[in-house]
Amino acid sequence: MKRNLFLILLALGVSACGTIEVFNHESPPEYLTIGDAEFFGRGPAQLDPPQKIAPDTRVVVLKKDSGFAQVELPDGRKGYMIWSELKEAPPEPVDVPFDPIIVEELFIELPPPDLEAIPDEVPHLLMSEE
Repeated sequence: MKRNLFLILLALGVSACGTIEVFNHESPPEYLTIGDAEFFGRGPAQLDPPQKIAPDTRVVVLKKDSGFAQVELPDGRKGYMIWSELKEAPPEPVDVPFDPIIVEELFIELPPPDLEAIPDEVPHLLMSEE
């Protein structure tokens, strides 16, 4: 009986370790907070109440473990947030500088259309009706 209990506890312990996901430190994924997300500065088991982070705050996820994510806030603070309070962030818009020289080159002057000219296809259509 004790051996079976030990094997069950061992299997549960090993399966719990499989939930850790570590992200690339050079380019970690960015997420947005959903609603007023809770931020635990000292870890998920801290005794004092968590801070509230404003909705749609962009955070960098460093690690995901057992329903929590280790994150870095825009101000550089690191801590933990509940994984279900995060959603994938869309890519940041690319800042394209305005260059008036390039824009002027895009405009090509065309002669005004000759409204009296008849295209080649139209006479053929007009002849078939006569």
